[in-house]
Amino acid sequence: MRGMIMLAVPALLAACGAADDKGNGSSTPAPAANAAANASASAPAGGGEAAGLARFRAEWLPACIGGARDAAPVGAPVERHCACAIDKVMEGRTLAFLEEEQDSGEYGARFQAHMRACIREIPA
Repeated sequence: MRGMIMLAVPALLAACGAADDKGNGSSTPAPAANAAANASASAPAGGGEAAGLARFRAEWLPACIGGARDAAPVGAPVERHCACAIDKVMEGRTLAFLEEEQDSGEYGARFQAHMRACIREIPA
């Protein structure tokens, strides 16, 4: 699963950056990719759906935050925006579904829609 997440980091960063129209549109994926790798190393190990979903979220969150921080205006609560959007993307979905959706790239539009909604819901 980790390899699938790392392959999707650039697309996730683009989704995070594109979600905030106020940003400068730049992103630096290397720090976010490193953060995602570190997060996966400290995420809960073991089997089970809940543990897999926790690892999935732990890899997505720092990647999103890194990309959003580059694009967001100073003072924007990017951590909260990313957590909100990721939680909405994951809501009611299985790990297998999320991995399949990520592999196909189909999550991007849904993620961006959730990110825009979270930005509206969580003011700076």
